[in-house]
Amino acid sequence: MRSSLSRTRSGFTLIELLVVIAIIAILIGLLLPAVQKVREAAARTTCQNNLAQLSKAAHNYQSAMNRLPPFYNNQANVGETQVFVALLPYMEQQAAYDTFGKPLNLQTAGTNIGHRAVIKSYACPSDYTQGNGLNQGDWATGSYAANFQVFGRPAAGNNWSTNSVGSSDIGSSFTDGTASTILFAEKIAQSDNGHWNLWAHGGWNNSWAPIFAYGDVNANAFNSGMDTAPSAGPSAIFLVQPKPTGQMVRASSPHTGGMNACFADGSVKFLNPSIDANTWWAILTPSRGDIPGDY
Repeated sequence: MRSSLSRTRSGFTLIELLVVIAIIAILIGLLLPAVQKVREAAARTTCQNNLAQLSKAAHNYQSAMNRLPPFYNNQANVGETQVFVALLPYMEQQAAYDTFGKPLNLQTAGTNIGHRAVIKSYACPSDYTQGNGLNQGDWATGSYAANFQVFGRPAAGNNWSTNSVGSSDIGSSFTDGTASTILFAEKIAQSDNGHWNLWAHGGWNNSWAPIFAYGDVNANAFNSGMDTAPSAGPSAIFLVQPKPTGQMVRASSPHTGGMNACFADGSVKFLNPSIDANTWWAILTPSRGDIPGDY
């Protein structure tokens, strides 16, 4: 009769398991910042692509209409339109554009579902306030805003019904240079006082509008009465990662270390928050004669 030899298998002791777990935790801690940096870099690239699409759409609109779209306008037989709505057909969003009806209607719900459309290219993936894009009841929010100095009518004064009807032309309006004038910049979805950045905003109140640099060319701000800071001029420089929200009529970025903006020449640049405030205002005004320095 053969005797069987018993073999004992040694396992990990509790101390060894704790050491392994500690090593894994340390490795995760070392890798997490690198992963976050990669994710943020990818999100910033997506954001830059979104802005590049907006710039291209604006140029295509210019080619078709011989001018840029106004920030907001309401015409008989045409209806009311706004720059982000007007650009939809030039961003392969004709179906969304058609939902605003004929004549265009930015106000009425019901069959008009346009202002409830969540447009992916109007949202920055880093925007920590965007959520599902439907934060304000029946209205979709976005992460970008139009430069009022370009798409509005600053010379009309603080009159929302008339000063938003701009008529800029890339060929003649940018005497300071297309490479030195911003068309669009980031503006996080949530603003102060419970307001939101509504990409299909109508003409009732500028504090909900997807705009920044809201004032005249001499930096006199057209504040809405609810703003906590100036809306125009050097003192209205953009905000970086404002907490908890951004001010209603200022550009603001969810990214770390700066803000994306697209220029009238089609370029997209990442602006450092240390940019000189006067240079910031100079790259917003298209024909004031204040040519900016390096930025």
